[in-house]
Amino acid sequence: MDMVSRIYCESLKLRAYTVVTKETAAEITSLHKTTPNATLALGRSINAAALIAATLKPESNQSILMKFSGEGPVREVHVQCDAFGNVRGYIANPAPDITDDIGTLSFSKAIGAGLLTIIKDLGMGDPYNSVTPLLYGEVAADLAYHLTTSEQVPSAVILGLNMDRDGAISSSGGILIQTFPDTGPEAIEKVESNIKSMPASLGDLLENGENIHNIVSGLFDNHKTEILSSGPIKHKCRCSHDMLLGLMKTVNHEELMEMIETDKGASVTCTFCRKEYRFTEDELKTLIHPV
Repeated sequence: MDMVSRIYCESLKLRAYTVVTKETAAEITSLHKTTPNATLALGRSINAAALIAATLKPESNQSILMKFSGEGPVREVHVQCDAFGNVRGYIANPAPDITDDIGTLSFSKAIGAGLLTIIKDLGMGDPYNSVTPLLYGEVAADLAYHLTTSEQVPSAVILGLNMDRDGAISSSGGILIQTFPDTGPEAIEKVESNIKSMPASLGDLLENGENIHNIVSGLFDNHKTEILSSGPIKHKCRCSHDMLLGLMKTVNHEELMEMIETDKGASVTCTFCRKEYRFTEDELKTLIHPV
């Protein structure tokens, strides 16, 4: 089962968030029929967004939206996560390997020069919106830069995603390590050193059956850690018939009349989950002439 955990190390004054998302990432990328470079981009973005969502108040109405947008062939990657562990996402171009010659797997080449946008809805008025440039072209590095500069929280981000020869996800997860105001420089230096000397990539470690909590323990030099909470992560879309019917209100009346007269209704497909919704003539008429 995919899981999110929140971990605290009192002796080092450090906190960590972990996510294991193999099933979730596989389900979402399969849904969108992504080719390898798109799988890499969407899968890593799922891990990154899930880590940010792990910092929200558990089981609250808080949520985040993460968007990578760039000049590269995938164009945009969107992922939404909430504090209940629900994740949904999509990529603007799910098959860049076919339409563009990217070569080896590379998020940098797939997204190109662009921006990282993070919108946090903390349930306290207007959502918090932050936009930072993509300086590194790597999800982990650009997310760490965002957290350190925009949110003023020094952070280390480790993401892992492996695929087999058929392009299916064989492991997926992430680790976010953050400091407190009283975290000592020696603790930070030690963790940085341990990250650099990891025996293998996070994707390889997870694929080989390593427990992500043990990986964090090793990064914390085996200091005592406490798992504050753990919970499931799953793919779940928030779309519904009524929600999409409500969005149809933004369509002008002339277009709605054309749908009624020509198509005898309308079909709308959710961008996130690809589910198709059918709206009858009578439903569209209520949008033009509310009861």
